[in-house]
Amino acid sequence: MIENKTVLVVVAHPDDETACGGTIAKLSKANNQVIQVVATNGDKGTHDPNVTPSEITNTRKKEMADTAEILGISRVIWLGFEDGTLEQNVTSVKEKVFKVIREVKPDIVISFDPWKRWDPHSDHRTIGFVSVEAAYLADGVWYYPEHKTEGLEPHDVPETYLFHTDEPNYAIDVKETFHVKKEAADAHKSQSLSFATFGEKYLERLKQMVEKEEDIYKEKFRKLNQSDLNL
Repeated sequence: MIENKTVLVVVAHPDDETACGGTIAKLSKANNQVIQVVATNGDKGTHDPNVTPSEITNTRKKEMADTAEILGISRVIWLGFEDGTLEQNVTSVKEKVFKVIREVKPDIVISFDPWKRWDPHSDHRTIGFVSVEAAYLADGVWYYPEHKTEGLEPHDVPETYLFHTDEPNYAIDVKETFHVKKEAADAHKSQSLSFATFGEKYLERLKQMVEKEEDIYKEKFRKLNQSDLNL
């Protein structure tokens, strides 16, 4: 496990970080600075017609703050887009993610694998594509040169890890932090639906996806650059 590095986790919605929550907890425990970007406000994250978008947004931001504290995330950056709109706003999303990378200067970027088959949510695919491209090209001086006028220099990201992948080539054993992962997931109380907690909902889904019980404690990634930065 790396130590004393900066890791940027880029997701579409508050609660998406659950997929790599055990890894985030391990990174924080090893004195790495973990910063999370959330592209949307979670404003459509309710099935209750009596809860307004502004109300669920406020709820989910509070839940995300609680989750960040549990996982050891040092900062949460909200990009402010509405749920379900990342694809149609991809140009703006891309500029914002480039800008965050140049501000934070991460050693590692973690995001969705945008090439996963059968993911029905365009927000997941879009933030994955944007994150991969931004991590690859944020060192290019003529990509958004206006950032330099704001004091932001191009930045090279040495490594990118993608979760929610069909083609993993790297796995993290999170058995020692799995209880933290579940506690953090449980903080997303508004997302539990028919389950007692969101953590229970996620765990039930996870059990259906793995072949062996011990695989529950493995978080799998596609490591893109094959650098020596190993989670």
